[in-house]
Amino acid sequence: MCGGELRGRRTVYCSEACHDLYLGLFFWPRASDGAMRRCSHKCQRCGVTGRGLGRLQRQAGGWVDHYRFRLEVHHVIPLNGELRTWHRLNEPANLLVVCHECHVLLHTPSYWRARERVRLI
Repeated sequence: MCGGELRGRRTVYCSEACHDLYLGLFFWPRASDGAMRRCSHKCQRCGVTGRGLGRLQRQAGGWVDHYRFRLEVHHVIPLNGELRTWHRLNEPANLLVVCHECHVLLHTPSYWRARERVRLI
C-alpha cells in the first residue's frame, strides 16, 4: 500500500496500519460503514437521516416495504456487475450515501438511456 519495507514474516503489508488502511478503502463492509459515518447517517442527496426514515417506517406500518426506509451506499462509478466485496471502486471518493428513494432516482436515468440505446439499435 505505502511502499514501505516488508520486514520479518510480512508478505503483503508493512504494518497493521497499512492493513487497516487497505481494508477501509477496498473491503466493502468497512468502506460502506466508513461512508455512513462520514456523512453522519444522512442522505447526501435529500438530507433525510436514518432516524427520520425510522419515523416514516413506523408511520407506514412497521416492516411493510422496509427497504424504502433505509440508507444505502451508492457507487458513483458503477461496478457493472463485478463483485463489490474487494474492489478498487469501494474507495471513499466513489461512495455516496443515499436513501432508497434517491438511490432509485440515481439509477433511473442510466436505466432509461440503456433502454433507449437498445431501441435505437
